[in-house]
Amino acid sequence: MNTPVNSTAASDEAPLPEALRLLLEQELSPGARLAYVGLLLLALAGGVTVASLWLTEPSLPMRTQVAFAALLTIELSWCGFAIWALRHRRVLYARHRLVSARMATLFCAAFSAGAFVLAASGGGLSAFLAGALGLIMLAVALALLIRAHRYYDGLQRRRSELQRALDERG
Repeated sequence: MNTPVNSTAASDEAPLPEALRLLLEQELSPGARLAYVGLLLLALAGGVTVASLWLTEPSLPMRTQVAFAALLTIELSWCGFAIWALRHRRVLYARHRLVSARMATLFCAAFSAGAFVLAASGGGLSAFLAGALGLIMLAVALALLIRAHRYYDGLQRRRSELQRALDERG
């Protein structure tokens, strides 16, 4: 049962900006915090794995070294995102969605492009199939990006409406 902390928060006497500020200052839920910690740990584990493989095999072909560098960059980017989300600890799910969807779109596009370049330079059918899989992942990432933008834009419109209503009241 949701009971308001301040019984006058919804009344005309309570300032709307204060109520909004209190709502926005809520911290991430324990489930969301665990999800971001899980993302951070998985990205760190992937980054350590890629870095250790890269560092222990100095005679790798150049294209493999480039692939490892790209993978390590992606892993570190996801680590940075998880740290950013955990550090801010605020309920910014719309912004989190936007940032993560943009990152996913960029990384899927880079993966697809890399796989198709590899296929064109003699990588064979497996590289072409990897590029095709990358395009499927890119389509999903783009759908998530569009959804995140719509959600964020809807919240921005609602914010503007609330601000106009507040300006008319005051």
